Amino acid sequence: MRFPPIAAASVPEVRESMKRDCLVCGGKLRPSRLPGLLRCEECKFTTANLSLSEEQLRQLYTAGYFTGNEYRDYIADRSVIKKQFRLRLRRLLPFVTDARAKRLFEIGCAHGFFLEMARHTFLAVEGIDISNDAIAYARHHLGLEARNADFLTHQFGLQPDLICLWDTIEHLSRPDLYIQKMANSLPPGGLIALTTGDLDSWLARARGSRWRQIHPPTHLHYFSRKTLSRLLHRYGFVIKFIGSEGMFRSVDTMAYILLCLKHQRPNLYATLRKAHLLNWDLYLNLGDILFVVAEKT
Repeated sequence: MRFPPIAAASVPEVRESMKRDCLVCGGKLRPSRLPGLLRCEECKFTTANLSLSEEQLRQLYTAGYFTGNEYRDYIADRSVIKKQFRLRLRRLLPFVTDARAKRLFEIGCAHGFFLEMARHTFLAVEGIDISNDAIAYARHHLGLEARNADFLTHQFGLQPDLICLWDTIEHLSRPDLYIQKMANSLPPGGLIALTTGDLDSWLARARGSRWRQIHPPTHLHYFSRKTLSRLLHRYGFVIKFIGSEGMFRSVDTMAYILLCLKHQRPNLYATLRKAHLLNWDLYLNLGDILFVVAEKT
């Protein structure tokens, strides 16, 4: 549920780079028709023309990211977010044999709302995120096993059976290295489950650079069914399911993003909120979010 842009200027010394190779197929990256993005001339994978250090990424995901920069108030929207995660859990479980004997690990767990629900279904759940504020909430308010760290340097105590990345892979500087490490960490038959935007969807094509998912530097990579499948296959995963994912959305948050962040109409937003016209949520499936389950061979 990631919507508005955060200007690249908010990240100090962001480095531009047009000399990288495609992380999906190794092909050459060329300027895309979408401003600020590069496109692989072979597989069509699209990525932001940015190179961010770990510290620069951490600066993006401070408390302000969840309270005003990208969400109106992530914790206040907890009931809607959990409704979304409940749907994802239901979609995921048919692919998991004997969930109560399995260990689940979530990359990009934020405040832990998915883990909070999943711990009643799995043997054990654990999460990781680079946002210190989010992890502090997950640990102290929800009592979860969650840590503020970089997954690429994380050492597992016990091997996970399933790794989830909900709306996360597009935020990673090197998603290929993450998938490689997941392949090395999971047992044969272990699963990856993830969601991300679909650049080849009709909505993304129609909206072009105005598609809500395009907002570097928080969203760095833009996958399609073909490019995401190819990247997973490269590291020994077989696609078990790939389809579109609907979203529950807080109308209050949608109004905040449109009126305050995009159109600078805070007074109108405040008026609607005061009139209690925004206190509801809705479900939409616009066909531009991918839900993927892949199995390690």
